[in-house]
Amino acid sequence: MSDFRGYIAYRAEALTEQDRARGGAAFLGTGLAKTRVWRDDVATLAHAQRIATTEDRAERQPIEDGAGRVILFDGYLFDPAALRADLRLPAHTPDSQIAAAWLERYGFDSLHQLQGDFGCALWDPRARRLHLIVAPMAMRTIYWHARPSGFWFATTLNALLQFPSVPQLLDPLQLALQFTAAVGDPADTLYKDIRLVPPGTHLTSDVGGVRQHSFWRLDTRRRVTLNSPEAYAEAARALLDQAVRRTLRTADTPGVMLSGGLDSAAVAASAARMLAPDPLYSYTAEPPPDQELAARGGWYDRERPYVDALAARYPNLRPHFCHSSELASFEEDPTPFFVAGGRPQINASHIGWFDPLYRAAQRNGHAVLLTGQSGNLTLSYSGMRGLGDLARTGRIDKLVQLLPGAARFRQNTLWGTLKGEVLIPALPPKLRAALWRWRHGDLAPSTKYAAIRSEFAARIGLDATLREQGNDGLAFYGTDSRKLTAHLLDGQRVRMIESVRAIRTYYGLELRDPLADRDLVEFCLAIPRDQYLLGGIQRSLARRVLADRLPEPLLAERGFGRQNPEWFARITAQRESFAADIERLADVPLAAEMLDLPRLRRLIDDWPEDAVAAESRRFEYAQLLPRAIQTGRFIRWSERSNR
Repeated sequence: MSDFRGYIAYRAEALTEQDRARGGAAFLGTGLAKTRVWRDDVATLAHAQRIATTEDRAERQPIEDGAGRVILFDGYLFDPAALRADLRLPAHTPDSQIAAAWLERYGFDSLHQLQGDFGCALWDPRARRLHLIVAPMAMRTIYWHARPSGFWFATTLNALLQFPSVPQLLDPLQLALQFTAAVGDPADTLYKDIRLVPPGTHLTSDVGGVRQHSFWRLDTRRRVTLNSPEAYAEAARALLDQAVRRTLRTADTPGVMLSGGLDSAAVAASAARMLAPDPLYSYTAEPPPDQELAARGGWYDRERPYVDALAARYPNLRPHFCHSSELASFEEDPTPFFVAGGRPQINASHIGWFDPLYRAAQRNGHAVLLTGQSGNLTLSYSGMRGLGDLARTGRIDKLVQLLPGAARFRQNTLWGTLKGEVLIPALPPKLRAALWRWRHGDLAPSTKYAAIRSEFAARIGLDATLREQGNDGLAFYGTDSRKLTAHLLDGQRVRMIESVRAIRTYYGLELRDPLADRDLVEFCLAIPRDQYLLGGIQRSLARRVLADRLPEPLLAERGFGRQNPEWFARITAQRESFAADIERLADVPLAAEMLDLPRLRRLIDDWPEDAVAAESRRFEYAQLLPRAIQTGRFIRWSERSNR
């Protein structure tokens, strides 16, 4: 894993010496080697290496291929040995050289066949053309800014913003949209004149302009039909093993973030089986002892026994339980994260909860941590939204077959499940909007669920934008479950990747998610929806796939875990700093115009007595308030940075 940046001046007279000089500046990030620079009369390309795979130790980027083209590469290929054999390259050839040789032989029209988690830039001095590529489902970012006179790009916003010529003008609409689940164009960023290259995209830039096309996107029309439930489970199990094996390609043994849920347990169990007898270190975040929790006695108390049960089954699994009664330093002063990511971390308290876990992984020398964060959308999808699909497609027989069991499994009434999962989602959009107004009054969804001033939302066209994108705040009711999943994996996931990149910069840890593997995702999206709800059992596919590798109590668990269960204690520790920042934000023009500061003050004044009282207002205090504060702090930091 590495960082790179570049500047292309298409017209020599427009070449900015300051930008050329800054191209070789040190990258901001933990664990990066010294910057290496390549220049010609037009281009300045720079690269800094982190060691994630064994072959990374031999990287000496930027490198030139046989045709004189220069490549910058961040990430790893899934099967480098097979690629080296095909291309007749020496053993241990670094991934950047493999990718360069592959592109030289097969060309850009075959990009969908080059499998890996990577982003790369390729500069062709003869054609005076730059290529930027991000692999399908990759956890990589490449940001760019273009003008007729030149093109600037980098793997992180902070590296891009080090170029003096790149503007830092915030986009108020994109700032507001981060409070919602809407993503109109995944290439949009919080800056008006900066865009990113989404996964599965090939961008070219030359003196004639910028062109971009998607060489891969999730196909919601594809279907996979097998002979039996066992066949689906067997195929998914093989894809899970392939996905985990791919992420185990590291210089040193990776760690794994482990909770008591199916997702991370699936990754940990599969990795432990493959690595045995070598140890696999797991890291579990948990509340401090005796911490007051609204849900004490619930799921939170069962995570440690589940982790222990998994460790008993896999003796090479070495659990570490991590907690802290202190705030992470960036929770009250998020400037380091703003610098690392170039954007607000609106879930700063949530990341703060994981801070002891990341620090423990650092101390144990890990460069890579495995996660299961995409499981709810792929392998361990609950299947409940599929009930609405059955109703919309006229499969009433299948709906009648699955609905009673689904209601029993959720310990809900048949009517409640039918109403919530089938009838309300089936309402036409206008009737859903009317129902919303009846339940919530005339307040627009954009301002009810975010501390945004209604006048500001109207001025920037926030609600109109949400309606155009088919997301008016009504929780995607009426959306086909495949389309919703594709939206979350192919669009909304880009925002998650930006946060992951900031974590990588700040901690020097690369997070890898086997449950977002392209082949596994495509399979999970294509199989019949009822495979996730056989017998009315939610997550049926995952439970069948994992039956041979997880303890029975974990397989049978019906609850859903909640990260950061001591959220109220963490937020209460920040109450005074929140209050002070609300007053300071009144003097920050964009923040004062955007944020509903009186509403935030009322939340500070009406603070719940304890964690139990706060639970009924969890959204307001765990999400709405801290997200607004972090956004305001980011705006203030950004305006100071522009002075």
